This record gives sequence, C-alpha cells and structure tokens, in this order.
Amino acid sequence: MQGLRFIEGRTQLARFHWMISGVGRSGTTMAYSALLGAARAIAPDTLGRYEPFLWGAPTWDKFPEEFGDAFSQTDSISATGLYAHTQSPLFLDGSHPVHDQFIDEILPSGTPVVAKVIRGAGRLSAFLERDPDLKIVHLIRNPLDVVNSALLYFSFFGGEFHPSDEARFNTEAAVRFAGSHRPTADLTEVERTLDWWRFMNEAALQSASRFPGRLKIVPYEELMADLPRVMGEIASFLGASTELIDPAKLEDKVGPITNWISLRAVDRDAVAPFVDSYFGDARIFGAARNIDIPQIKARLLAKYEACKPGKPYVPQLAPNLAPTRVRNIANAARAEAETSRAAGEKQAALIVSKVSEATRTDLMETLGPLLAKQSDQIEAAANSALQRDVGIVALTAELSGKAKEIEELKAGLTRRDRRIADLEAKLTESQAAAKSADNDVQALKQLNSRLRDRVSSLQEQHRTDEGAVEKLRKEQKEQSEKLRKTEARLREVASEKERCRIQLTELAAILAPRMRNVMTLAPVRYVLRQRQAVKAGRVLIDENGVPVPK
Repeated sequence: MQGLRFIEGRTQLARFHWMISGVGRSGTTMAYSALLGAARAIAPDTLGRYEPFLWGAPTWDKFPEEFGDAFSQTDSISATGLYAHTQSPLFLDGSHPVHDQFIDEILPSGTPVVAKVIRGAGRLSAFLERDPDLKIVHLIRNPLDVVNSALLYFSFFGGEFHPSDEARFNTEAAVRFAGSHRPTADLTEVERTLDWWRFMNEAALQSASRFPGRLKIVPYEELMADLPRVMGEIASFLGASTELIDPAKLEDKVGPITNWISLRAVDRDAVAPFVDSYFGDARIFGAARNIDIPQIKARLLAKYEACKPGKPYVPQLAPNLAPTRVRNIANAARAEAETSRAAGEKQAALIVSKVSEATRTDLMETLGPLLAKQSDQIEAAANSALQRDVGIVALTAELSGKAKEIEELKAGLTRRDRRIADLEAKLTESQAAAKSADNDVQALKQLNSRLRDRVSSLQEQHRTDEGAVEKLRKEQKEQSEKLRKTEARLREVASEKERCRIQLTELAAILAPRMRNVMTLAPVRYVLRQRQAVKAGRVLIDENGVPVPK
C-alpha cells in the first residue's frame, strides 16, 4: 500500500497524497470531508487543500462545514492558485514549469495531504507524473445534473474570478479532440457547459487508462446508491482502512443543495444523447458495478420532464458581474419566486376542486391568466431583489415602479414586505462589513505609519553606522601611514647595516697584514690576557711597556 505500512494492527504513516477530482460540486465535497477525516485518523498533521486552483488560506486545513462565509470573501481567493490555473494549459499530460511548481507547493514531499480539485480534470496525468506519492479518485456524474447545477452556481470557464477560459478551451480542445470539438461561440450556454463536461471527463478517463493503479473512476450514481460501501472501496484504493471513514461525515450536507431546474426543454433535448453515452460507457459503468442503471436513468429522465418550454437558457448576469455571493442571492430569489408560484398554483387547484364541474372551466379560464401574471410578477420581483445587491439606487427605482403591481397580488404577494426587510438586513450587514473593512484600512494605515517610523529609525542608525565606519577607515589609513614609515625606517636601517658590513670588510682587509706582524712577536691570546689583567688591576705596566705583577 503506497505510503503506508502496518505494524501490530495499527496503520503507521510514512507519507501519502490523496486527491479528489471531479467536474462539478456533487459528491466531491462530501468525499473530501470524509477522506480528510480518515487521513487525520492516520496522521493528525495531514494538510487539507480545497480547490487550491481558486481558494486559499481561509479554507486550508479545515472541513467544509468550517468554511463559514469564506466563499463570499475576496481574501479567500488564492493569487497563487489563480496564477497557476491561468498560466497552465487546461489539458496537460506532462511537465510545465508553472504547474510543476504549483504541485510542489500544494503537495509537499513527505507531508500527508488531502486535496480536492474541480479545475484539474484535464491535468490529472501531469499531477501523477510529477508526484509519485499521489493517488487520485475522480468522481463523474451524468451531464444533465452537472450542467443544471453549474448553470445555477458558477461557470466552468471561471469568468466570475478571472478572464474567461473559453478562448483557450476552444484552442486546446480543437487540437486534442479534433473532430468532436465545436466552437463555443456557435453554442448555447447549456451546450458550452456540456462541452466542458465532455472533454474534461474524457481527459480524466484517458489519464485513468494511463495510470490504472493510481487513478480510480467512481460514478456519482453508484456512490450515492451505497455510500458506505463505495467510500470504503475508495479508502481501500487510497491505501487506508475502511473503518477510518466516519459515517457522520457521509451524512453531512455540505455546500448548497437545490432541486431547482434551470434547463429548458430544448436544453434537455440537447443534452439527452450524451446521457445515453454516459450510462453506456464501459470505462465508467463496468460489469462489476452493483447498481440498476436502467432504473437510475429512468428516474433521471423523469426528473427533467418538468423542464419548461421556450428558448434555451440564458444567464441573467454576465459572469464577470456574478461572484459567488451575488449568484447565491439570485438563486435564493429565484427559489422564493418558484415557491410562491407553486403555492399559488396549489391554492388555485384547491379552489377549483371545491367548485362545481359546471363552473370549473370558467374559473380556470379566469385564474389561468391571473396565475401566469402572478408568476411573472413574482419572478420580476425576485430579479429586482437581486439588483438591490448589484445597485441600491437602481433597485429602489425599480421597486417604486413595481409597488402598485405588487399590491394587486393576493395571498402569495404579501411576502414582499418581509422580503424587503430581509434585503435591508442584508444591506445593513453589507454596511457593517464595509465599516469593518474601513477599520481594517485604518489599522493598515497605522501599521504603515509604524513601518515608516521604523524605516526612519533604521535609516538614522544606518547614517550613524556610516560615521563609525568612516572613523574606522580614517584610523586604518593612519595606521597604514605609520606602517609605511616604519617599513621605510627598517629599509634605512638595513641599508646602514649593509654599509657598516662593507666598511668592516674593508677594515679587515687593511688590518689583516698588520695582525700577521703582531702575531710573529707574541700570541694574540697572551696579549689579550695581559690586556685584561691590566684592566682588572692585577698587573702594572713599567716605563718600558712591560707588564709586571702588582
């Protein structure tokens, strides 16, 4: 088992890197939470990295239920992750300098890590090539549910956070999937999202064929059909014990959950052929799958029978004007409008059921246009509520124009005042957040002031140190001058010594003949001894110059 060894029945960690990949939110967040809990049962210091291509420190090393409002805060976005995403190819099988450095940062060698990515499906081979300790589980779900969910919450091309990936997606997909790629400029919004799902999952399936022992494909439908069993299989594949999966983590509802259907009937029909291809793909649903595929497929198609007729789905907000917080408000407004519409229809049905058969047709003819108008007015009210967060002035003008129409609505439209109060509360929260931001700015200004004072202090100290250095340089110069003079004096002494040596040599040459004459009269030693005796006073010299004892 990669990175693990078993000693006395306990799992001892050497190192491991686990990654949960997918094209969409469904299942990946829950699996990430469960596997992070299992990993920390093995190694308490396991790092957690949630979609590191986009989110940064506020989500690191936390379980999803601990994220709070991180996804609505700009500070939660990772500049490093966005840079790695925008500077790396969307489809990558090998080495790339920016992507390699990013992998090394989020999956440090020798440190256990659990990561979850939805922007990495086209890069799984590059991850596995770079990191020999990595194992990946790729969750894949049917295109109808994935496309419907993506339309509500985000764009796969990332236009909410950075310049859209659509242009480079077209360029890369046209090369890698020649013959099946369609330029997105010619497609509806649903078809654009569908093609991202198609090609990203195809790249993941190719990576699974290339790395069969390190990349596991798990269909979402099988995961949800038997959560404990499939999560146990995932844990075993990653090299962990199935007993480490906390059942409570499998019951947690993490992230937004909705039953809202955004697809129109024409959108559903465009996606339907790929549903057949999905459930018929042996790479996804092999012979060993323990689920009833025809039954699951039938329930799925029945769910989308409720799609409304009309033109293809069109986003109400441009991606670069729809960060997560605003889109969530829009979704909540649409959900409230749909709830009001359903309540109105239910009330009308109840009324119709109580009247006689003779008047039922006339009543339906009367209530039908009223209900249609009520639904349109509720949807318009929801859209205007969304515009309140986008622009308060514009929303106020629109609400004043809608006030008379809203008052004409009956039971369901009495919620208007409560909705406005909720929006005002959100505005108050926004103002409080702005005030908090102002406080942060003031704190930063104070910190900046302290930093400037510190810089001034350091500059003053630098000037003082420069004076001391200059003094030392002057002293060194003086010592050098003294040394130079001493060396000159030594040279003079050496010259004088040489001159004396030469004079002594010349004197010796002159005295040598005379010394030979003196030595013929008496030994030199005797003469010297007599001289010493005279100096000591032991002998005297007579008038003839002869020494006599004293």
